[in-house]
Amino acid sequence: MPELSLLIEPSAPLPDDRVEALATGLAEDLRTVRGLQIGYAQSPATTHGKSPQAWELGMLAVGGLFSATTMQAIARIAVAYADRVRARSIRLRSGDNELVVTGSTRVDPQLVEQLARLLAVPATTDPSAGAALPAAPGNRGGTPTGS
Repeated sequence: MPELSLLIEPSAPLPDDRVEALATGLAEDLRTVRGLQIGYAQSPATTHGKSPQAWELGMLAVGGLFSATTMQAIARIAVAYADRVRARSIRLRSGDNELVVTGSTRVDPQLVEQLARLLAVPATTDPSAGAALPAAPGNRGGTPTGS
């Protein structure tokens, strides 16, 4: 089952507890999406065998059913949350690939397709997926990075 990591990148340096509070707020928003399991990335273990690079402050782990409708909801929530808390960006990661969204990212079919490619899940897995939500004028698409 694919897993997605969401990493909040504040626009200015913040204390660790504030970054974790931002992650908690994003987790609450994501929990409104049926079929997703939201957890906090685990802190790095001090025992041998766990890489500290597998964890970052402000990171959530998301698993579950990634249909086109669910991916659209994740994208919409991430963009709205980045805009609301004035975060520099939210990075959505799956393996070595990532997609960067900001508050000005346009939630459109291309963004849903980029998220589907990130998760290696066809964006058309849910035939009930509706049309993309309209975006505010002047918005731009997400920024994919990685391979």
